[in-house]
Amino acid sequence: MIKAVLFDAGDIIYRRRRDLSGLPAFLANLGLTQIDLHSQEMKDIRLAGYRGDITREEFFTEIMVRSGLPEEYREEGLRILEEAQAKVEYFPGVVETLHLLKEQGFKLGIVTNTFDSTLVKHGWFSKEGIENLWDSFATSCELKLIKPNPGIYLTALAPFDLYPEEAAFVGHAKSELVGAKKLGLHTIAFNRDDDSVTADQVIEKFEELPSAVKNLQ
Repeated sequence: MIKAVLFDAGDIIYRRRRDLSGLPAFLANLGLTQIDLHSQEMKDIRLAGYRGDITREEFFTEIMVRSGLPEEYREEGLRILEEAQAKVEYFPGVVETLHLLKEQGFKLGIVTNTFDSTLVKHGWFSKEGIENLWDSFATSCELKLIKPNPGIYLTALAPFDLYPEEAAFVGHAKSELVGAKKLGLHTIAFNRDDDSVTADQVIEKFEELPSAVKNLQ
C-alpha cells in the first residue's frame, strides 16, 4: 500500500517562464547575446550547482561571463537572474491536490535537483500556503547527491520509515523516473519531457494524481 508520495519540484509543482527572464534583453541592449543555456558545457556547469560544487551565484556569474557581460554590469545582471529564478508559476490544481492528498493521510516529500536551498524553496511555497505540507525535503545541493542516485530518494523516504515499495515518485524526466523505479518506488509521470518517458501511471493534469495513486494501490 502506498503511504507516501514524493515529488520532483521544478516542472512538476511549478515551472518558470525562462523566456521572460529579462537577461537576453539586458544583454541585447549592450550588443551581446546570451550563451546557449542548453549547451553541454552549460548543462555540466548547472549539474555542478545541483551537486553543490558551486553556488547559485557562481552559476549565474558563469552565464554572464560566458555571455561577455563586462564586470561593471554584472551586479545588475545578477539581480535580473535572481529575480527570474524566484518567479515560479504553479501548475493548475497543484495547491488543491496537495491539500487533498494530505487530507487523505499521505506523507508528502520533495526530491529536487537544484542549486536553491530548502529554505529558499520553502519561501516560494509559502506564497501559495503549501510550505507546511511537506514531511520531508531532499535537496541535491545540500546532500551533494543528484537524481537518479538512489541516495537522494532514500533520504526523502527516511523520515517515514517506509520501504520504497510503499511510496510513489512523481516526475517528468526519464532518467529520474527510471532511477526511482529501479529502487522499487512506484512511478507517476506528469508534464513529461517527451513521449518516450514512461511510468506506472501517466497523467496529463495534476488533478488526476489522487486517482493515479489509487490505481497503484
